[in-house]
Amino acid sequence: MDIVDAYGRKFEVLRVSVTSSCGFGCVYCAPGTALNGEGTNGSFLSAELLRKNILLLSRKISIKEIHLTGGEPTLHKDLPSLVRVAKEEKIPNIALTSNGFFRDGLIRDLRLAGLDRMNFSLDSLSQESFSLISGKNLPVIRLLNRIEEAIQEGLEVKLNCTVLKGYNEEQIRPLLRWAGERNLPIRYLELMKMGPLRAKHSELFFSAAKIKEELSLEFDFEPEITPIESTAKYYSTAENYRFGIIANHTEPFCDGCNRLRMDHLGKIYGCLSDFRSFAVSEDESELENSLDLAMKTKKNEFTGSELSMKYIGG
Repeated sequence: MDIVDAYGRKFEVLRVSVTSSCGFGCVYCAPGTALNGEGTNGSFLSAELLRKNILLLSRKISIKEIHLTGGEPTLHKDLPSLVRVAKEEKIPNIALTSNGFFRDGLIRDLRLAGLDRMNFSLDSLSQESFSLISGKNLPVIRLLNRIEEAIQEGLEVKLNCTVLKGYNEEQIRPLLRWAGERNLPIRYLELMKMGPLRAKHSELFFSAAKIKEELSLEFDFEPEITPIESTAKYYSTAENYRFGIIANHTEPFCDGCNRLRMDHLGKIYGCLSDFRSFAVSEDESELENSLDLAMKTKKNEFTGSELSMKYIGG
């Protein structure tokens, strides 16, 4: 049933952008857009289309995880229904990535619908740099409280920090302390050469080597054995803190990539470094052809794209 390429790669994780809208204008994704009110309007994936595409894709690939993302997925007014659809279609793991700014009670509703994990984007504990990176003057404590709430609700929680030179490199160690004290893994991401920042990438890029160098000023750590399909290489500190580094540029992980992406219109993408999309057809041969073409777009190293991450699941 599975489509496998010459490198042994399969599609096993479906990352779904439920909307391209977002109330933030993060420097690394969509700088400046928060200022013009983007996020108040937009298109959203319907529960019906999600169910239809899960059923169609499952004829050809084994989906081990669905990861709902965006844009900011919590702008979707019926997000629990999307989780419920994935649960009803027997998807083993259902995850969600969020900026943490959403209505009260949503985390519990998502858990009751079947959500297994929440990933939070936490780029800084400092109010100043948090506002600078996000493009919004919102209290970072609200995000921290949402993370604590997700823990209390019994969800698996992971933290993501995109490191930008001149913005938040001084936050690398404080973030590990904060996460480690709560027994949460944190992943540090190299800035990806995507969308509007392609031209400025070198100015803001902070490498995996520099991230480890910064952490070594305070922590002793050793590498863990990491599965080939993992986007992050994980490390454990002497304090039993755990962190990962997602180094798209300096330590590419393309050879183990098992991700298929879908936008809010239901089109699929095989690779972040390729903007071409393909239809999920009800015709079996056309569907197989779409998946085969999507697989052929996978690269052997990350090169980036003109397309912003928010359109295909950041």
